[in-house]
Amino acid sequence: MDGLLLVDKHTGPTSHDLVASLRAVFDGAKTGHTGTLDPLASGLLVILVGRATKLAPYVPGDPKIYEGRILLGVSTDSLDMEGQIIAEMHYDKGRDEAQAALSSLVGTVEQKPPMYSATKYRGKPLYRYARRGEDVPRKSRKVRIYRCEMCGFHTTEGRAELDFYVECSPGTYVRDLAARVGDVLGCGGVISRLRRIASGPYRVEDALTMQEIREYDAGKEELLLPPERAVEGYKSIRVSQAGLKAALNGAPLSGSLVSIEDKGIEEGDIVKVFGDDEFLGMHRVISKDPLTTRACRMI
Repeated sequence: MDGLLLVDKHTGPTSHDLVASLRAVFDGAKTGHTGTLDPLASGLLVILVGRATKLAPYVPGDPKIYEGRILLGVSTDSLDMEGQIIAEMHYDKGRDEAQAALSSLVGTVEQKPPMYSATKYRGKPLYRYARRGEDVPRKSRKVRIYRCEMCGFHTTEGRAELDFYVECSPGTYVRDLAARVGDVLGCGGVISRLRRIASGPYRVEDALTMQEIREYDAGKEELLLPPERAVEGYKSIRVSQAGLKAALNGAPLSGSLVSIEDKGIEEGDIVKVFGDDEFLGMHRVISKDPLTTRACRMI
């Protein structure tokens, strides 16, 4: 019960709820995700099971790609349609202005985590404070918006709905982007639909729904991709027979302990380590000539 699972989350449950359900499916095996999705959001969750959970810090997740809808003319306390409406304004601009507002987001953006989010303050998620009407300190952080485009637009009774596509760095709060668009246009804006379609090299079209997972009749472990699929994109080295014991013990690898290495490995790189046909974990290159590595995380 070790490996990677791509799940197509439906709207409604939290990411924590979905992980708890998967833990039961996999007979209590340790299970975790590599990026939260709000209850309103659907789409790709990258799940790690068993020993593969140790690889979480190395799972590639840049860029995150979303498609969704912004409702203009409304503001809520949660920045999406699940919150309480706190303001409504007439939208009196057009399609071009909406497109320009979206385009203005491209580049580096400084964001403060919304109060209705799973980011923690003193060990508790912010949404718990928000539900009690409390505001607590939140540190701003910089994120990157690589691409932000409008895919559709229409107006109805003083409001507008704007369909969009965005590519962004991990940790971006897309709800905040919707609110910024609304601020630029002077009418407020909230997310009314959001779907994650990609995270790094992983795509939602390769994911399974919870119904498909539950209905799979054969051994559930067959649904899991090998742990090394969780660290796609990293170069790799293969240890010699003499280096296998050292690698299994998390010892440094150097000289004759390494039998094969990918081309282009540089000092400071994180690399995958294989022994025979088994994936062993991740090492950091601390010297290039001769190649010398130190264990980061063994599984």
